[in-house]
Order: sequence, then structure tokens, then C-alpha cells
Amino acid sequence: CCIYHTNDLFECPFNKVIKMNRPTDKQIEEVLAGVATPEDAKFVAEWFATEEGNTYLDAVMTREAEHLKAETAEIYVDHTIPSEKMYHQIQKNISRKQIKRICFRVAAILIPVIFLIGLYIQINSRVDLFGTTEYEEIRVAKGERIQMMFQDGTRVYINSDSWLKYPKKFGLSKREVFLVGEAYFVVAKRPFIVNLNGPSVHVLGTSFDVQAYPENKDIVICLDEGHVNLTLSSAKEYPLLPGEKLRYNKESDQCRIIKNDHSKQVSMWKDNVISFKDTPLTEVVKALNRWYNVNFKIEDEQASKYVYTLTSDNTLLEKVLQDLEKIAPVKFEYDEVRKEVTVRMKQDGKK
Repeated sequence: CCIYHTNDLFECPFNKVIKMNRPTDKQIEEVLAGVATPEDAKFVAEWFATEEGNTYLDAVMTREAEHLKAETAEIYVDHTIPSEKMYHQIQKNISRKQIKRICFRVAAILIPVIFLIGLYIQINSRVDLFGTTEYEEIRVAKGERIQMMFQDGTRVYINSDSWLKYPKKFGLSKREVFLVGEAYFVVAKRPFIVNLNGPSVHVLGTSFDVQAYPENKDIVICLDEGHVNLTLSSAKEYPLLPGEKLRYNKESDQCRIIKNDHSKQVSMWKDNVISFKDTPLTEVVKALNRWYNVNFKIEDEQASKYVYTLTSDNTLLEKVLQDLEKIAPVKFEYDEVRKEVTVRMKQDGKK
């Protein structure tokens, strides 16, 4: 008897059956392309083992060989391996990798150095690293006032008839300026020194007014915020608290600190506001001389006994003189051509 399997005939113990059904062209193509199902692959492989299938497979391979491209055929052809060429190529690849490793190492060293050099250039443009900086000077004429800002953020308002000397670049640990006259400072939080030609104001994050005109016998400091010390040549120190006023007499070397209830009034000049508080006439005319760059001539000494309290944002000289005349029986006559104000008592002796 014989046993039959689907589409297949196998040998029977009693009869030889070597005939096998041929797979379809689609089945063969899928097997050769590697996309066939396991069942089809087994079926086609068994067929390839037959004489018919072997003949078919040989014909396919012969046909494919005839159509091989030259560059592809080299893979299948037995030939000598170009060992010297391969050696040079391998050496070239090794050299490239070594160069890359060296470049990475150099970059790892150079990048921090370049960063430090750039940081140094940036800092050196703002800060005096070696104490060799040059100084700038600014002179504010009578009748003028200016505002400026230093590279560290400190702002300074400079009053009329004043002189300020400052470094082009501040030092890392020291910031010092030199003042003759009056200025209002708003100091960034770092140690700061205002040198007053002997005495000096040591500052740390502070807003304050300092008046140090050479013709005045007193140096006056009014502190709004923060903390300052007036340090004398003798190394004596006088600390100030916010809202306090310090008056140092250069002749007697005496210092007096009082509570200043009108501290903001002292520095109103920086906002173009004229302000006097119980100020003697002699001090009033000094201030107006600087503010307007006009001379004052007091013809009647009796007028000097009066004091003035005045705040005015109308900075026209004629208007200010009119307001002063309302306070005391004193006459202010302004000669615009000569730029001179004559001060005398009113004839009736009344306001």
C-alpha cells in the first residue's frame, strides 16, 4: 500500500513513486526572496532536492550570474586580498582616531584657559587688578549740577562749584574718590571711601550727602540710609546712623553729631529744589552764589542777623529773591548785567 500526503507522493514499501508536484512560480520566488511561509519553504526545499527542482535551481543561478554587475561580481570571484592597501587604510583610520583624541585633550586644556583669559579681560576692563589705574577729574562750575554713575553702580550727584577725582577703574578691594565741594552719594554695597583732603568718609551700602567746601570751616555729613564713619587723620572715627547729621570743625578738630529731623531737605538740591532751614544770611548767599553763579554784596551788616527757612522748586533767581524778601526786612536788588545782587535793609525796617 502507499501513503499519500497533500500534493506529494512518497516511496511505498512495495512501489517507487518519485514524481512530485511542482511548486508554483510565486512560491519559488517567495522562497528565493526569503519571505515564504515555513510550510511553503519546506515544500520548495524538498522540490529543489528532486532532479526537476535541481535543474530549475541551476538554471536560475546561471541566469543570475550572467546578469551580475562588475562591482558585485568581485565579491564572488576568488582573488588575492590587497593586504598592503588594507594595511594603509587601517593605519589611516588609526591615525584619525589618535588625532581626534589629541584634539579632545588639547580642547580640554585650552577651553578653560580661553575662558579664564576672557574673564580676565572682562574683569580688567572694569576693575584695577594691579593698582596702576589712571584718574579722571570732573569740575562742576557755579550754576551747574550733574549726575554720574560709576562702573560698580554707585551714583553720585555733584553740586555747583565742586570737584571730584575718581579712578577710571576701581580696585578689587578698594573704591576711593576725592571730593572738594558737595555731593550726594548712593553707594553700591561694597566698601567705598570719599576722601575729603584729610578726613574721609568710609561707606558700606549707603545714601548720604557730604559738604566739604574749602572756604567753609565745617564739613557736614547727613546720612539718609545705611552706615558711614567719618575717619580723621588722627584715626579717630565717628559713626553715623540714618537720620543723623555730623558737623566737623576743621579749625577746632571738634565733631558734633545731632539728630537731623530734616535730613531729606539737605539733599533736595540734587532734585533742583532750593531748601534752607534756619540758615543764616551769610550761608544763604554762599549757596545762591554757587547755584546761580552771581555775586552777592551785603551793604548792611544788620541784614546778616536774620535766618531763613525756604523750600522752592521755582529756581528762577528773581522769584527766589522775592521769596526771601518775604521772610525778613531785607532787600535783594539784582543787577542782571553785572550779575550781582546787592543786599541791604529795607528803609521802613519792616517785612
